[in-house]
Amino acid sequence: MKISTSFLFDRATERMSTIQNKLATTQAQMAESKQILSPSDAPDQAAAIQRLKGEVQRQDSHMRTLDVAMRRYTAEETALSASNDILIRMKELGLQAANETMAAEDRQAVGMEMKALRNQLLSLGNTRDDSGNYLFSGTRVNTPAFAEDATGQVIYQGDQTQTRIPAGVERTVQFTRAGTDVFSRVVRENPDQSTTSVGFFDALDQMIEGVNSNQTADIQQGIGDVTQMHNSLTLSQAQNGSDQTVVQSQLDVLDETALRFKSTLSDIEDLDYAEAMTRMNKEMMALEAAMGSFAKISGLSLFEYIRG
Repeated sequence: MKISTSFLFDRATERMSTIQNKLATTQAQMAESKQILSPSDAPDQAAAIQRLKGEVQRQDSHMRTLDVAMRRYTAEETALSASNDILIRMKELGLQAANETMAAEDRQAVGMEMKALRNQLLSLGNTRDDSGNYLFSGTRVNTPAFAEDATGQVIYQGDQTQTRIPAGVERTVQFTRAGTDVFSRVVRENPDQSTTSVGFFDALDQMIEGVNSNQTADIQQGIGDVTQMHNSLTLSQAQNGSDQTVVQSQLDVLDETALRFKSTLSDIEDLDYAEAMTRMNKEMMALEAAMGSFAKISGLSLFEYIRG
């Protein structure tokens, strides 16, 4: 086999070019902190990376939705707790006013406090979350849940639509609540065994009017109404607490799942700097050796051999 000077030159330059390409790839990997710079480098790994990134994005999106829900539930919990405290105070005042020994002036003072508490309940019914949306308007989140008309009667301006969000495998939790489900109507029994449904704030107004006008029967009726209201709000609090527990549990699951996906993604995608640094040093030494060999080979020729 004849080995020409041209063949030696080609082999040497090819060798240096290969080493230079490897060194450039290693340096680019270190600059990007990634093992794979383009899908063509490792198609299987690139496909796995894209799949894992998609899973991480989905987990993060779901967690953001549930975080919003948790903040909304927290605001609801505060409003419901404050409303229940007010109803407890309303019942205490009603029991005081129902005492036949109380003077009319004292009842009017009680009525003034009850009116202030009623207005505070109306304000709590129009509580907003941290995004400025009304909590108890159903899906009409930009409309106050309750408002007074020209006669001072409180009307509900939201809707009855309930939206739910996924919180686990085949499980959803309520995201929006209708104000009429929280500040629900009271049911009164009539002497003829029939029932009458009265609005939450209408019942409070009638009770306050009974206190101001010294109508003991209306006060007694109001005490029973407030008991119903308290029970309804307590159930709403229980539902709120249950939803928070479910959402927090799902957030914990999603957090662990996302961490697992990110760990797997890091194993496939992230560069091992220690290994890359060792590899780069080896490639630099190999390139220097190849360049040194090429310098010696380029000085060789048949005439040099004959002259030697």
